[in-house]
Amino acid sequence: MTRIFHHYEKWECLAMYLPYSGNASHEDLLQQYAEFLKDSLRFTSALRRVMQEWPIACEQFLTNESINRIAWLGQASMCIETGIPRKYRAGFMLLTKKEQEQANYIAQCALDEWEKTYGEKNSSLHQYMVGARLF
Repeated sequence: MTRIFHHYEKWECLAMYLPYSGNASHEDLLQQYAEFLKDSLRFTSALRRVMQEWPIACEQFLTNESINRIAWLGQASMCIETGIPRKYRAGFMLLTKKEQEQANYIAQCALDEWEKTYGEKNSSLHQYMVGARLF
């Protein structure tokens, strides 16, 4: 997969990296993170939103195979759904082993779908460019 870079000002996911502006305690935010990941339907819905609403951020981070893309998807989906930034990602550790595996499986399925769609998009663009006369 070809790595894509975008200037950070174009990332739709900047809220993931900002401080939380609400009144909840650190422990409460960790718990909310865990509860979110346990709710398979809500988590899946938020993953779909990330793929649809954050296409530039997805290209930036999901074409980077040197990061934990499963974790990034979990953090992105939490932020897009609740506004809670990645700082509270340790809520994942509050899940049981089975719950962690389930959350990882859901995120992996989303990543597989994104790669399939992205690969097809890239493939058709590549075919066009190979056959095109640029000059």
